[in-house]
Amino acid sequence: MSNSLFTPDMGRRSVLKAGLFAGLGLAAAPSLAACTGASAGGGSAAGAVKWAGWDGPPSSERFVQLSQNLTTKLGAQVTYQQVVGDYLAKLLSQLSAGAAPDAFYVGDIYMAKLIETKQLLDLTPYLDSGNAAVKLDDFHKGLYQWCRPADGGPGLFGLPTDCNPIVFWFNKDLLAAAGVTTDPVAHFEAGTWTQDALTDMLDKIRATGKKGLLVGGGWFDWFGWMSTFGGTIFDESGKAVFDDDAKSQEALAWLFEQLRSGNIAYTGALPQGQSGDTLFYAGQATTYTSGRVILPNVKKLKFGYDMAPFPSLSGKDIMPVPVNTAALSVNVNSKNQAKALEFLGNFVNAEGQKFRLSGGGNAVPSIKGLDEIVTEDNLPAHGKLFNDIAAKGYAVPQAIASNPKVLTELPKMVDQMFKAGNETPKSFSGKLVKLINGAS
Repeated sequence: MSNSLFTPDMGRRSVLKAGLFAGLGLAAAPSLAACTGASAGGGSAAGAVKWAGWDGPPSSERFVQLSQNLTTKLGAQVTYQQVVGDYLAKLLSQLSAGAAPDAFYVGDIYMAKLIETKQLLDLTPYLDSGNAAVKLDDFHKGLYQWCRPADGGPGLFGLPTDCNPIVFWFNKDLLAAAGVTTDPVAHFEAGTWTQDALTDMLDKIRATGKKGLLVGGGWFDWFGWMSTFGGTIFDESGKAVFDDDAKSQEALAWLFEQLRSGNIAYTGALPQGQSGDTLFYAGQATTYTSGRVILPNVKKLKFGYDMAPFPSLSGKDIMPVPVNTAALSVNVNSKNQAKALEFLGNFVNAEGQKFRLSGGGNAVPSIKGLDEIVTEDNLPAHGKLFNDIAAKGYAVPQAIASNPKVLTELPKMVDQMFKAGNETPKSFSGKLVKLINGAS
């Protein structure tokens, strides 16, 4: 069963959603805030819990089943409301009318605005109560920081439902045809999965006429190349610093060199109708960086495949890389907050995630200790690494998630500079850091 929150083109859709939220969210903020009083009365009737998400079949079928199970467990009627179409616009409309569900999915690009406009319930008292169905320590630490206020204030306003860490997928048949005798995961297991090993592999692939590696323009697509090679992208205060960080600059220099040589292709410059995932599925791209989200499609392919972590400077370490995630939050105006919190805890805890993600799913648990989810059917062969990569990874940085201007302008600037091909690592990063940090 395919039950992920994500699709391979989430980066492109996130940009479009960010533009929508930049208009809707900011303009709607006063009316949203006006609904935060106790009299607004959102959610469902007392003694019942209504929750909303954006997944379609077959995920919605699993959600209905889980709702029925939790109705019995919680002693309250739990109802799933599938939102078809523009989830964000409809959620904002419901919040403005005081008619939003008791609990609902929140995407990474609009969590900050919903916290700012006081639409979400602080989960901290529930998690600290001793009666919660889940503990914060159950989750991988890097996956929920974006659910905190952007200004560093107290509170936690959502918990990650599951996740999709970016990994290095590869076509074993094309690697063999290129004369690559040690594939990426074999390199990793031998402690030799380094930048040089990857470069050598890409050189051999280029000689065959196939595409070696592709990179996109969203933050999710290229931040990982800095962090996997030891770069510091943000300091402890949340300020972007990769323009002055030596390891980040070295990683960008490598990335630009590979783009110039043709070892890496920029997806924004591909012919119309082509994308990284379609090229990989068609056997025209030898490697592809994506999450477990593509597994249902990869299973249908006729060639051998597997996955590995990104390479590292040491050749043996799993380094931090981006992880796509979304959260479940509770409506501050729910008539039944206690049951809504119980529902949330049971939805995201180990039992809830196992129910939702097992049976051929395409997402990765956001909590520890569920290795069996990503090792189902031994596909891919090294699927256990998904959990290890998620444990080290990071979700969308606050400096990006909390700023609609950055959300919309960052990928546009990267697109222009990648296509022009005349930037240095210093000029490239300097322009982007200036945007992220809000310098005039």
